[in-house]
Order: sequence, then C-alpha cells, then structure tokens
Amino acid sequence: MTREQRRAAAKAKKEAAIRKKTSKPAAPGDLPTSSEEESESDGDIGPANPNHTAKSRSQAAALPRDPAAEPAKPSSSKSTPLSQLSRREREAVQAQQAKERYQKMHAEGKTDEAKADLARLSLIKEKREQEAARRKAEKEEKEEAEKTRVAEMDERERKKREAALGGGGGGRGGKKKA
Repeated sequence: MTREQRRAAAKAKKEAAIRKKTSKPAAPGDLPTSSEEESESDGDIGPANPNHTAKSRSQAAALPRDPAAEPAKPSSSKSTPLSQLSRREREAVQAQQAKERYQKMHAEGKTDEAKADLARLSLIKEKREQEAARRKAEKEEKEEAEKTRVAEMDERERKKREAALGGGGGGRGGKKKA
C-alpha cells in the first residue's frame, strides 16, 4: 500500500466515523439499500433485524415514553375498551396501571417501602452527623494535646538554657578552693 493509499483510507475512515457519529441511530427495520451494500466493503456493520417492520415501529412510537408524565390509558394502542381486549392484553394494561399507581405513591412516600427507605436514610444521616461530631472532637482534642506537648517542650528547653547560662553557684565542674 502506498503512502497516498494509506492517507486516502485513513481519510475515508475518519469521514465514515464522523458521519456515523452525526447520523441519527438506525430504527428497527432499516435495511441498507443495494447501493449501500455494494459500497460497503468492510462488512463490519450488519443489517438490522428484517423481522421489524414499519408497523411495529409505529406501534412502538405510539407507546408513552415516560409513564410518570402521561396518565395510564384504560385501552391499548387500538383504542378499544378494556372489556374488548384479550385477557393477556387486559392483564398487561392493569399491571401497567398498578405499577404507575405504586410509583406515584412511592414518590409521595406513602408505601411501606418508601417509609422504610426514609427511616433508613434518616438513621444514616444521624450516624453521619454523629461521626462528624466525633471527628471534630477528636481533632480538637488532638490539637489541644499538641499545644500542651509543644508548651512542655518549650518549658524544658527554657530550663536547659537557664541551667547552661546562669547556674554557676554550687554546680559541678568548678575548681576547689583550698
């Protein structure tokens, strides 16, 4: 491979990465066109699932994205009454509604689990406050002990200096008078 070919390959790779980054994610059912298949020599990106169809995408788009933002609807995506749904569909809708009710009550702190969580969090908060107070007291005690140790060392040093400078009266090492 010549230098120019390597440069061209690197440039193409970089452009492909930029295009991939800026393009929107592929939706289910998107298949590359025949011209894209021919131009793509790498083969590292495979086709999407061919079983996904435009109909399934539209049904998926019809579902609410955020269950807390939109209230539960008592009907499926077909807009049929709850009684006309199959048993499985009806149970799925009821389960979804029950889940949303529970999440709402949990957010308000009305469920047993939420109460237990809040109690546990308050205990943790108290424990952390006690630990912080204990650490602060230990720090102050340590600082006080350091101050007293420094003061004692200064006192000893002062006494040594006084003994070395001014203690010539009845001390050792002097000449005897005869």
